[in-house]
Amino acid sequence: MAEPGEASHVDALLDARPRSRARRWISIALLLLALGVAGRLLLRFLEGNTTPYYMAPIVRADLRPQVTITGQAHLLGEITVRAPRDAMITAVPVAPGTTVVSGQALAVVDTSAFAQAIGADRLALAAARDQLARAVVDSRLAAARLARYDKVWRESSHRVPSLDEMDSASAAARSAALAVRQDRTLLDAARRRLDDDMANLQAALPRSPIAGVVVQRLVAPGSRIQAGQPLLELAPLGAPARVVVPLSHGIGQLPAGMPARVVVAGIGGAEHDATLLRIGTDPAGVRQAVFALGPNPRIPPAAAATLKMTLPVRHHVLLVPNAALAFSPHCATQPELERSSICLLDRDGTARSVDIIAGPSDGHRTQILGGPVRPGQLAIIGWREAPGASASKPRSSGP
Repeated sequence: MAEPGEASHVDALLDARPRSRARRWISIALLLLALGVAGRLLLRFLEGNTTPYYMAPIVRADLRPQVTITGQAHLLGEITVRAPRDAMITAVPVAPGTTVVSGQALAVVDTSAFAQAIGADRLALAAARDQLARAVVDSRLAAARLARYDKVWRESSHRVPSLDEMDSASAAARSAALAVRQDRTLLDAARRRLDDDMANLQAALPRSPIAGVVVQRLVAPGSRIQAGQPLLELAPLGAPARVVVPLSHGIGQLPAGMPARVVVAGIGGAEHDATLLRIGTDPAGVRQAVFALGPNPRIPPAAAATLKMTLPVRHHVLLVPNAALAFSPHCATQPELERSSICLLDRDGTARSVDIIAGPSDGHRTQILGGPVRPGQLAIIGWREAPGASASKPRSSGP
């Protein structure tokens, strides 16, 4: 049937023109193309995903990170006990966590030199006592002899004994009294030497200056120490605790007074409230945060502590599922290296490992701080069918 050559009265009335043959063929071609695309999508839907992976897209969204950091608990007011004298340590009977009283000996030192000196002092003291006792007896005898001579001298009207005998008896009495005073002085000196050596022995023993808890032992038995050398660390009884944890650069800045929860090892796993005091650096230059705990007599010194805190919300950050980080060793070229990486699915269906800088996580998603990734890429989070699973299935014998 031939196409009309000109518009009819109805077309003129409706201000329309009859469709040309070219437009008709274009419409048919577009319809066939749409049908082809729909058929291909339907076929792909019926066949399913041919890749052996489960995937999830990398997106930008808000994140409220939750971090868990392992640190150490310290008791406030810790002091260092130092060696009072040069000595050899033979035993350290107090262990970390032991409660000590003020004045208690914290270590046992080699006292052989002191024992020899004390033994010699005791022998000298005993000899001085014997010498003094003999001098006292001689002085009493001389005094008694002089008294008899004096009595006879008076009763005989100064005729007997002779003047020479009187002078000799008087000199002997004075000499005996002088010997008593000299021996008494020697006895006092021997007693002072013994007391000094006993005091030196007591001073050689390191003693606790306060009633507290042993935090750490800094010397071992058998080591020779010098005066002023650190021996132990003590903390006062009932002192509040401080928890020190290292901070990675991904955590960023934290506001002062930020709350947290702390689990201290050795006290049953109970959680304690903690408050951020300050952020500083250790001698090695590593950032660390100091959290305050309330007084708790059960917290042992230098105990391991696990701190849990929720960081402020981070807006519009790049996120990847945690399952992608767990799957990354399966497609890494060097799985033995400890690094943060994820596996991305390329357009050709192959998986490739990409190194990233992982930040904090909320338990489900992790922030990507750096790496050659962009939103919309598909990260592999698991196996749809693990390698070798299809080979282990029995082959069907039916048609």
